[in-house]
Amino acid sequence: MKPLALVLERDANTRKLLDVLLTRFGYDVDRIGVTADALTLLELIDYDFVLSDDEKIAGWLSNHRAETLPRMMILSSAIESQLARMRSEWSEVRVIRKPFELADVIDASRAAANRPRRTPRFGEAFWRTSAMTGAKSGILLRLGGHSADVVTSYGYEPGSLDRFFPLSIHDPYPICAAMRHGRPIWMASLTESHDYPLLAAVWQQNHTRALAAVPIMRGSEVIGAAGWTFRDTQRFSEAEQRAWLGVAEVVTALVEGDSSAQPSSQTGA
Repeated sequence: MKPLALVLERDANTRKLLDVLLTRFGYDVDRIGVTADALTLLELIDYDFVLSDDEKIAGWLSNHRAETLPRMMILSSAIESQLARMRSEWSEVRVIRKPFELADVIDASRAAANRPRRTPRFGEAFWRTSAMTGAKSGILLRLGGHSADVVTSYGYEPGSLDRFFPLSIHDPYPICAAMRHGRPIWMASLTESHDYPLLAAVWQQNHTRALAAVPIMRGSEVIGAAGWTFRDTQRFSEAEQRAWLGVAEVVTALVEGDSSAQPSSQTGA
């Protein structure tokens, strides 16, 4: 299995450059543009290499996963005095000022790539694809009879979903409708929640602006569903819909109960 890198970079062009560079040197790369999403993934996954343009990541790792700091690199446009402070505070972290040399990234990534391979956790395929395709949160359900229960979730506080499950397939939620009818539901903005009156207050409270729910199929049989919420309104263009349907295909094995199902380099496509 390839080593796994997390890249937090808020500039899309730089993020793409780092993705290409690390992929060329043998990494499977999770490319993220939002600090909160990177922190969610770090809570779930033990990355082989972490590259960030936000020093908050180093602070979080220092408090929660300090053993990762020697495998971290900060690329920052901060002034030299701030860079010096970072180097002093996190001496194990390689801190480089932007614009950076590709050779510095290559050297840091080569050192981290020598780490013994980790064992991926059940659910990583769903967590990683949810984050990389821009979801604020996500949930994966397994259908049994007329009720559904959680296989795994992304972006929710521990225990926050317990009171809702198991769900009846007849409950008034989009993810239940996706399972009932065997077709996806795309809600591009809050104004489209009128068919689900229970959602409006929840969306406003959680700062949710859009939602997608996709049935998980085995042939013509519905065996579960995946649902995601988003911070911003969405277009859900044909290409974007294909991407979310592709995520559902990737995680079908998780719904079927295959604990060996893991992400590949294709999951972020």
